[in-house]
Amino acid sequence: MDELGFEGIPLPQPAVAPAASPAPGPGDPEAVAARAVAPEAVPALTARLAGRLQRTHAGVLAAHQAVIAWQLARAAGGPPALSPAPAPPRPVDAVAMILHAAARALRAEDAGRYPGVASLTWLDEAPELPGGAPRVERDGEEWRIGDGERAFAVLAPHGPRESRPEPPAPRFPPDPRPLARTTVTRLTAADLDALAAGDIARVLGAAFDQSGLPTAALPVTWPARLLEAVTFADPRGGRNGQGLLLATTRLPDHAEDAWPHCVAAALELIRVHTFHQGLHLCLPGARATLPVGRPVLVDVRGTPAPPGAELRLEAEVTATGMLPRPYATADCRVTVAGRPLARLRDVGVVLKEGPGQDALDPALPGLRTGVTGERVVAGELHTAIFAEGDLGAVPLPGSTTRVTGRVRPRLPRGDFRMLDRVVDGHGEWDAYRPGSWGLAEYDVPADPWYVRENGGTMPQLALMETALQAAGLFSGMLGVAGAYPDGHLSCRNLDGRARLLRHVDTPGTTVEQHVTLRSHSPLPGGVMHRYDFRLRAGGEPFYEGEAVHGFFTPELLAEQQGLDGGTYRPPWLERHPPAPADVRRLDPRRDLRPGRGRLALLEDVTLVPGGGDHDAGYVLCDKPVRRDDWFFHHHFFQDPVMPGSAGVQMLYQAVHAYALHTGLLDHLVRPRLHIAVGEELHWSYRGQILREHRRVRGEAHIREVRREDRRVLLFADGSVWRDDLRIYQVDNIAADIRGEAA
Repeated sequence: MDELGFEGIPLPQPAVAPAASPAPGPGDPEAVAARAVAPEAVPALTARLAGRLQRTHAGVLAAHQAVIAWQLARAAGGPPALSPAPAPPRPVDAVAMILHAAARALRAEDAGRYPGVASLTWLDEAPELPGGAPRVERDGEEWRIGDGERAFAVLAPHGPRESRPEPPAPRFPPDPRPLARTTVTRLTAADLDALAAGDIARVLGAAFDQSGLPTAALPVTWPARLLEAVTFADPRGGRNGQGLLLATTRLPDHAEDAWPHCVAAALELIRVHTFHQGLHLCLPGARATLPVGRPVLVDVRGTPAPPGAELRLEAEVTATGMLPRPYATADCRVTVAGRPLARLRDVGVVLKEGPGQDALDPALPGLRTGVTGERVVAGELHTAIFAEGDLGAVPLPGSTTRVTGRVRPRLPRGDFRMLDRVVDGHGEWDAYRPGSWGLAEYDVPADPWYVRENGGTMPQLALMETALQAAGLFSGMLGVAGAYPDGHLSCRNLDGRARLLRHVDTPGTTVEQHVTLRSHSPLPGGVMHRYDFRLRAGGEPFYEGEAVHGFFTPELLAEQQGLDGGTYRPPWLERHPPAPADVRRLDPRRDLRPGRGRLALLEDVTLVPGGGDHDAGYVLCDKPVRRDDWFFHHHFFQDPVMPGSAGVQMLYQAVHAYALHTGLLDHLVRPRLHIAVGEELHWSYRGQILREHRRVRGEAHIREVRREDRRVLLFADGSVWRDDLRIYQVDNIAADIRGEAA
């Protein structure tokens, strides 16, 4: 057996940098730690030790040179002040240099107060021009900026400011998803210089540490700094909810026009933002480049800005993403002395790997580390590709099959993707041996949308998705991704059971996702996999269960006939119409306690106290299917379907609404819905809900109610209908509703 990590990538060993000074002595704490660690951790620890010794040695040499310089200066009668050796100069910002030269050329052409309102489009990366200034040539109303052989930027008049209205703010702003977390919210000039020199971990924290990687895999140093200070004012700030950045800069003394400096400083601010988000960590030799072919609106006002004036920048991040490479865009306002100077729209930065590097090369050592400190098999760039990228860009282990089918098994995308990295695994391509296992990780946001919209508690939807997404991805990496290469292949969860072992405050932590393959069943037109799964936080399990995934061709998927063999089994309310006095109807859209925003899954609700199969209570909910329902865009790319977890969550909310509106919670203040610990939830899915369907209905039969001083436990069973077909059965919905005693 050719044992490989996922993607056919052998589990990498960190490169060990040669030590530049003697090894630590036997009493050194690092040496003691090295003797105490497990053998497999020794290479990583050795690399860290070597890195520290190199940095220490370099510091000693720099100090020695400074002392010699001081002694020579003193002997020559110079000032006796001891100063550090000057840092090697960094290159001038190419964008600033090019645009200042372009502004001078425009002035020489008597172009007036140009650009006014213009679009600046980069046709290629901004090159360094050591031989002189760029050439600026008029082409009709456009100005083309180049080097004589090719144009690498175009500046064109845009027209009235009103001709480009701002796009509407997103209805549900995506959660910020940094690749590394930091508590640093303000950067001084010294901090910015350290970042530019590559000393990122010292400024932003240990999560940004890349020691042990070869030099070529470290970020490229930045050009000379333009900004004086940067403040990350609000990670959810701005009209798009993507982040608000503040910065200050000064115009150069030689600047005749302010707008080139505004553009270059805004680009630097966004570059700082991408590194503050850790987006560089998934690329070898990461470097900031310009988005090619994407016009930037440059709106220059008539405010005077003398050379040396302090400018203030306020940037609202408009988008951050991973594909095709990590990027960020923003709208930026620039003021001088409190007056508007310029406004930039859609200014952005794309991070790329260094020259000769390939972030998807399976032969490269892993760049990212998991919670244990070991290099991962597949990082955030890989998982983003699995969600919505070109699957052909990711090599499949042991296979040369070219996949041409458009619909493939995918991870959900956007905020619904709850998996970040693949850490480890044991399995063989296309063998599907029971006992094969995989380990992934999910960095839970500090304030995840599904907790905010669920009244502050973890919903069952998020727990199910965190577990099931890892299982689906593992099947794809074992070989399903290459099955039926010329046809469509959809992933659908069929059955499962899950139990919450303990309540865990997961926001802001990393959840480990462990899955084990229990069985593989080939089907005519598909594959079926059964898994055990377990979620861990802080190394301790908190959620576990079992699931069955099916991977279906369209022909096999079309054979799903629901839970009742294709016949219509009406809800209990239709089979047992109660007296009108026993029925309560409500519109929970006016009551946000069961769920709001994306988790507002209830609309028309009917309650029957004492009704249902167990004469303990009954609830029926009914909502239309809308083509723009948020989950269709996220689940899955090119294969939109309502996730089964959303149907399960709807039933939990139905039980919650029943308790809220039948007096069961009157003795509690601020009751909130929790999942009951130790109770096993069961589900079966035998159908799917697509955009073309008309409505979704769910019913819950209350089986038991337990009232205590500060909590109420409800146990229920339920079903979900798509139009007139019952497709989900969900048993043992255990709702633990807690509050303060009234």
